[in-house]
Formats: sequence, C-alpha cells, structure tokens
Amino acid sequence: FGNNRRLLLTLPEEGWGDLEIEAEMGESDAIVPIINIQPTACNVINLRVEVRHDFISLDDNDTPVTAAPPTLTLTVQKALEGADRVNAPKKHQIRKWLQAALERTAEVTVRLVGEAEGRELNKTYRGKDAPTNVLTFTYKDADTPEDAPLAGDLVLCIPVVACEAEEQKKSLDAHLAHLIVHGMLHLQGFDHQKKAEAEIMENREREVLRSLGYADPYQGA
Repeated sequence: FGNNRRLLLTLPEEGWGDLEIEAEMGESDAIVPIINIQPTACNVINLRVEVRHDFISLDDNDTPVTAAPPTLTLTVQKALEGADRVNAPKKHQIRKWLQAALERTAEVTVRLVGEAEGRELNKTYRGKDAPTNVLTFTYKDADTPEDAPLAGDLVLCIPVVACEAEEQKKSLDAHLAHLIVHGMLHLQGFDHQKKAEAEIMENREREVLRSLGYADPYQGA
C-alpha cells in the first residue's frame, strides 16, 4: 500500500493459518503483477507489488518441469514438567532439524516426554525397562499406497537426552538436533542394524548436521 498505509492482520493465539495474497491487473496477459514479500522483523513484513509490462508468457510445453519439494506437516506435544520443560527444544528448532533431513513428504508428530513415560513406552514397545533417548514409530501397512505421505511419531525423552549430552560433552542443542535427524531418517527407511546400513545412515546424519552447522556427532565415539 502506498502513502504509508498498513495492512494489519489479527491472528489467533493458537493454531496455524494460511494467508493468500493475489494481485489483479485486468485481463491483459502483457501486464503481470509481481509480489515481493520481505521480512523486516519477527512480526513485520514489507509487501511490494510491481507491475511488469510486455511480459512474455511461455506455453505449457516450454515450461521446465520440476519436482515439487517435499513438505512437512508437524505436530509437537510436550508432556514435561520443571527442568525437563526448560530443556525442551522449541517447535521452530524441531521443524528446522526435521526439514533438513526430509526426503519425502511427511506428517510427523514429535512428542517430548519425561522419564516415567519414556520408560513406559520403551518397556511396552521394546521390552526394555528403562527410558531411551529417542523412539521412532512409522505408520504404514500393506494397504498404504506407495505415494502416500509418510506418517510417523518421534518420542524424545528429554532427561535422558540432557544426561547424554552432559556425559558426551556436547551441547544439548547439538544432541537434540542429532537425535531428531536420526529419528527422521529412521522414519524414511534408514537403519543401522547391519554395518553397511549403519555406515550409510551415519554418513547421511553427518551431511545433514553439517548443513545445520553442527559437528560430526560420531567424532570421538
């Protein structure tokens, strides 16, 4: 908007929503509006609409075909209290770590739990009466189409992760990022039961974590 006019959007305190902005410039194909959006602060964006004249459109046959990037639908659940809640990562961090390891469209729920729930889940699903750092659950059966979005859960036991980070002399942030990436790769079919599989998975973890600015998680292990 010109003349210092502003568009103010009042959003709900909880939940997510999509905002669609469309510029209409008449019926002529030679006049094309270009919308530029630039963030200027955590809650402010600059919106600029430019009009391009004599725009040359391409036929559908001339348009290069590119594969759509995978998308992530994320839900985060926190069942934590006290220090465990303080140590929990923020949703935007979790999304960033998952997105870096994302190779196919997925719907993922990340549940952050304390020691009691971590122990209960590990005993129920793995037969081990002790909490573990991360559990991965993939929801797929014989009737699931191959092209269906991947669906699964990651459960992180925050007190275990915090203890491991201290013992391994790593930052909690780096260790959380590693386990989120590790779990996301599991959801996508990576495994480490066999030596050859483990090498492939660990190398992929190194690549993803390096892209996020973290050191090799297996260095010195």
